[in-house]
Amino acid sequence: MGKQYISTVSASQAHKSDILGLEITPRYTITVSSDGYAKFWDNKKDDAHNPTEFVQSVFIDKSGVHHLAVYENKIPSSTIKVTIVALACFNGQIQFKQFINDDLTTLEDCNFELNKSWVPGFYKDPESKQDYFIVNKMNGVTEVYSVTVSAEGDKVVSEFTKYGDLRSGASPNAAASSLPFAISLAINQTENKKCAVGYINGDVLLYDFQNLKVIYTFRSTDLVVSRNPKLNSSSSIPRAIAFSPGGTLLAVARDNQAAGSITLYDVQYGENVGTLAAPSHSSKSVVGGFAHQGWILGLDFDEEGKNLVSCGFDKCVRVWNLETSEREATITISITDLDDSTHDDEQDQSVASGVKFIKKGIRGGAGGDSNEGICVVSFDRGIRWYREAGGI
Repeated sequence: MGKQYISTVSASQAHKSDILGLEITPRYTITVSSDGYAKFWDNKKDDAHNPTEFVQSVFIDKSGVHHLAVYENKIPSSTIKVTIVALACFNGQIQFKQFINDDLTTLEDCNFELNKSWVPGFYKDPESKQDYFIVNKMNGVTEVYSVTVSAEGDKVVSEFTKYGDLRSGASPNAAASSLPFAISLAINQTENKKCAVGYINGDVLLYDFQNLKVIYTFRSTDLVVSRNPKLNSSSSIPRAIAFSPGGTLLAVARDNQAAGSITLYDVQYGENVGTLAAPSHSSKSVVGGFAHQGWILGLDFDEEGKNLVSCGFDKCVRVWNLETSEREATITISITDLDDSTHDDEQDQSVASGVKFIKKGIRGGAGGDSNEGICVVSFDRGIRWYREAGGI
């Protein structure tokens, strides 16, 4: 293992309930929780700051928030940068909030919302032609919307227009009731307009979302399909999926009984190009091909696409070198490593529920400009920020 990560700051009791998702923007670390709040943590403070003194809370919905997606873009011929946050609630509603120039006092509702939805995602066109919003619906269909953002004086207008549907059935007219639940979503942020959707039957489908068609189907090699056809599910649920920055690789984290596996696929040719696995404690040989000794809940590629970070129920965060397929680092989290070790014994354990790489130059403090970092959220209601050691 060749990398070391140093804890910089942490926030205990960051939310009143399990933290379920996070996104990193140049200005904010944004987290959501089953307590119904979204919180915006300032990235530009030094290493010694108390995060809870530099956070803004926004109540979203009493049912709780389980996923979020962020879109940022500068409006042409203006000085306005708009940030749109899509927030998925347990009641099936997706709420859209927007603000301009990183100023949360401008936060307002977008004139758009969706119901019966699960996972949201944005596509920002690198050629600045057409941006999209993609969402997994509770009926198994994935909907695609075109996104247009413009300025009318000092007011920002965001428009979402239905573009089409993505369905896992062989027929584009397949009944939604026959489709498996779409549990995960990843969007290729290159000019190659592809997205991947993970279904509870174990399949991950690669779609061309511009032409609304299936390109490849990636099936698990260890599927155990439910005997109940109405469940349309397997024991190899792909809970987390992610594209590499260049769009050449798709990482898929599936349940493997009580453990978690990570498979890498070639996006262009649709081939399985390997797995990531941790060696057992008893020998150097890999036993079972598990990446984690628990379900994997988070995946993210670094800025250069050389490393992948994963996290899950085993309380571990692992950084993988994709050239060698070996672990570069392992971080084991515990409630005792938070800034305030006092906690409720009834509180959930330190299950790592989400993880993101932090690009160089995002976080303030020593090493913030020259070192990448990692942010981890967990069921123990804590947020932990790390930076890679060295290079200061």
